Amino acid sequence: MVHRLMTGVLAAALALGTAWPLAAAAYPERPLKLVVPYPPGGSTDMLGRALAEHLRKELGQPVVVENKPGANSGIGAQAVASAPADGHTLLLATAATMVLNPLLHNKLGYDATQLQPVARVAVTPLVLVARPDGELRTLADVMARAKAQPGRVTFASTGVGSTLHLAGELLQLETGTQMMHVPYKGSAPALTGLMGGETQFFIDSIATSSPLVKGGKLVALAVTSRERLALLPDVPTVAESGVPRFEASTWFGIVVPKGTPDAAVTRLNAAIASAMRDKGFRDSFEAVGLIIPEPMSVADFRALITDDSAKWAQIIKAKKISLD
Repeated sequence: MVHRLMTGVLAAALALGTAWPLAAAAYPERPLKLVVPYPPGGSTDMLGRALAEHLRKELGQPVVVENKPGANSGIGAQAVASAPADGHTLLLATAATMVLNPLLHNKLGYDATQLQPVARVAVTPLVLVARPDGELRTLADVMARAKAQPGRVTFASTGVGSTLHLAGELLQLETGTQMMHVPYKGSAPALTGLMGGETQFFIDSIATSSPLVKGGKLVALAVTSRERLALLPDVPTVAESGVPRFEASTWFGIVVPKGTPDAAVTRLNAAIASAMRDKGFRDSFEAVGLIIPEPMSVADFRALITDDSAKWAQIIKAKKISLD
């Protein structure tokens, strides 16, 4: 009788295809690894570690953070792209990882198409800043000067091909102006150059410049988000300031190896959405300029990456920008 009973159970399982094994192998089966492609201690690392703790609570498994800095997130991206596609290895990717690097490099150390979007986590809007003792007090001042003196107005960036550089190029295309780009190796030297009079304005991340604006060392001309920011509520958007189609920001999101099962991707997306709805999680990062937006579906995050790629590809092609 026992033999006949087991035979019947096996037959039923076979009739249902793989339903029995999938039900038995609940995701996640073991600890997860979250690769942060930047050094420990920075804002990206802090975001990754806070998210890992929330995922631990939601998924019931430890989430180990592993820092793999280098190549503008390329080393970490390659490590995750080549990992097993089982949902246990995640990458805290940026817009540079998924959009800009593939557009700017002919020879890239990883294939972004081998990384599958899961969820956007945070957004970093940008802000146009200038010296408080300078002549540029509004975006209208910048545009008037740029039109009167083509090629004479100078703007700083954190390097050729960075989001901050491309935002400046987008502003020129949208306004029909010509300005001079001055690249620096990071925000700190760019800010030093701005305050020392080497450049006239800088499109910087809100996280870096907002303390200087609040301290009176810089004046904010406009923010690049669609809406005004709670961090700088009196600063208008670029769109409000006469460039209605303009928007630029960078984002952080979770991606996994291509081929990861849909069930794992869906579970991860839901767990990340839960973290993003947590007030403590949102407040801790929005205070330093990382905006935690409303959660996105997997399909919407994929569409965002596609739209960003089309937008920045146009700028990169028009300006003939390459990092190879």
